[in-house]
Amino acid sequence: MKKIIYIILCIATITIQSCSNKSTLNADQIIDKAIHAHGGHLLEQSTMVFNFRDVRYRAIRNNGEYEFTRIFKNDSSTVVDMFSNYKSMRLINDIPQRVADSVMNGYVSGVNSVIYFAQLPYSLDGPAVNRELIGEKIINNQPYYKVKITFDPNGGGEDHEDEFIYWIQKETYLVDYLAYSYCEEECGYRFRESINRRSISGVMIQDYNNYKETIQDPDLSHMDQLFLDQKLDLLSKIILENVTIDIKD
Repeated sequence: MKKIIYIILCIATITIQSCSNKSTLNADQIIDKAIHAHGGHLLEQSTMVFNFRDVRYRAIRNNGEYEFTRIFKNDSSTVVDMFSNYKSMRLINDIPQRVADSVMNGYVSGVNSVIYFAQLPYSLDGPAVNRELIGEKIINNQPYYKVKITFDPNGGGEDHEDEFIYWIQKETYLVDYLAYSYCEEECGYRFRESINRRSISGVMIQDYNNYKETIQDPDLSHMDQLFLDQKLDLLSKIILENVTIDIKD
C-alpha cells in the first residue's frame, strides 16, 4: 500500500513540475511566433508580386523602405498606382496624372489594404499595433489562441478604428482564421477561413473563404462560434494568383 501511495505521489509531483515548467505566452510572443511560422521575417527584404481580381500588385520592401504598386487595364489604357515612403502617384499609359490628395489617398488605401491582407501576419508587430490575448478556442478539434489587434490613432493609418481577431493554431502558430470589423462607406464584419495554404520562397501564402455576418452587430469575438454554428454567409473567395516572391540576401 505504501508503495502505491509513493508511486501516486511521484506521478503527481512530476505532473505539477511539468505544468509549472510550461511557459505562458503573451500576445506579443504569440504574434512573433506566428510571423516567423508564416515566414514573415523574410519579407523585410523582398519583392512580392501577385494577381488579385485581374489586378497586378507588387510589394517591394527593403529594411523599412517600401514601394507598393498596382497595375490594371482601364479600357485601352494601363493604369499604375504607386506609393512609397517618399511619394505617391498615378500614371496612365506612363504619363503622371494630377490627382487631388483626397482621391490619391483612396488609391493608396486600396493598394495598401490588398497587400496588407496578402502578407499577414507580417506587420502585426508594428509600433502602432496593440496586441491582446483574449482567450482560446477549439475549432474543428484544433486548439487556437485568440489575439485581438487594435491600432493607435498615431501611426495606425486612416482605418485605425478597425478591430481584428486572429485565431492562431497553438502548435503550428499558423493563422487559420481571422475576423475584423470595419467602417468605410458602410460598416460590417467579416470572418475569413484560410484555404489553399502554400509555401513560396519560405513564405506562407494563403487564400480565404470570406464570410459576412447574418445578424446585426455581432460581437466580433463570437464570430468563431457563428462560423461553427453555420450562421455566417459565404460572401466571396480571396484568391491570390501567379504569386512570386524574391527574397533578397
